[in-house]
Amino acid sequence: MKIVIFRHGEAEERKPGQGDEERRLTEKGRRDVEVVARALPWKPSKIYTSPLLRAVETAKIIASIHGVDVVVTDYLRPGQISVENLLKLGVVDSAVLVGHAPSIESLVSELIGGGNIKLKAGSAVGIELTNICRGCGALIFILIPDALHKLISANV
Repeated sequence: MKIVIFRHGEAEERKPGQGDEERRLTEKGRRDVEVVARALPWKPSKIYTSPLLRAVETAKIIASIHGVDVVVTDYLRPGQISVENLLKLGVVDSAVLVGHAPSIESLVSELIGGGNIKLKAGSAVGIELTNICRGCGALIFILIPDALHKLISANV
């Protein structure tokens, strides 16, 4: 099984009176998500996302590029993601999971059996799994938006 774990794109700063769940992507965040989504080596079969607005916006950008469905789930809320909840979610092969740091980074570490994984906003990692369990995965790729923007501008 292959999955992509995507950290939502850069979000606006929290405004007075605004809840964390209402923060939107910045223009840079949208561009970063688009460049990473276009570079994914695996075509997503389905996208699962946290219900927070910045994650939903990230998922919708990926979905518009790849023409797949988005499933909003509380299992990907900050602090909720875990290997156990991933099993409850019934993730399918080639799925994309959109979530938040640091919990999404902890999930990557759990799946690959350790390490101190840090993902910048808008980054994605690809993991191949024998099963959904701790230490059952291999990290296959990391896509970082700033690096992709540099590669694209260097090839122009």
